[in-house]
Amino acid sequence: MITLLLALLTPDIDGATHRYFEPGPPTALFFVTHDCPVANRYAPEIRRICADYQRRGLQCALVYVDPTATAEKVRAHAAEYQHGDYPRIIDRDHRLVKAAGATTTPEVALLGRDGKLAYRGRIDDLYVTWGKSHRTVGDPTLRRALDAYLAGQPVTPKTTKAIGCFIADLIP
Repeated sequence: MITLLLALLTPDIDGATHRYFEPGPPTALFFVTHDCPVANRYAPEIRRICADYQRRGLQCALVYVDPTATAEKVRAHAAEYQHGDYPRIIDRDHRLVKAAGATTTPEVALLGRDGKLAYRGRIDDLYVTWGKSHRTVGDPTLRRALDAYLAGQPVTPKTTKAIGCFIADLIP
């Protein structure tokens, strides 16, 4: 049986090209936008997850879903929220959004070594609904998914509902 993978060559804001949805190291694509307060609140946790799991082979990337964003705006946003040294991508045509099935910022897509989606959804259960959050995280959903995947165990659930800012469809 032949499996067709949707390989996406994607440039980051510094001109380096990255390949997603094809075999390679496990990768967490964090879908964000500069003006989403929920995504901005998650910046420290995104940074911690990427730092904690980099030692175990995880690669991370920030995927900015606003097609009007500029490289300068993305650099300023990433610096302001102290994101790590991972790629920053402006998904102008929403190819990554569509390939991952992302609908919200922040939302994460975990791509496995085979290039397929291993998990998509929330980072954790901090938010109950828009504007309402718990005081502390009860379920570190992405960390559980990463631990399971990296240990060769099944990831369950494979999808969760992310709470945040809606990713609008592009108008042709």
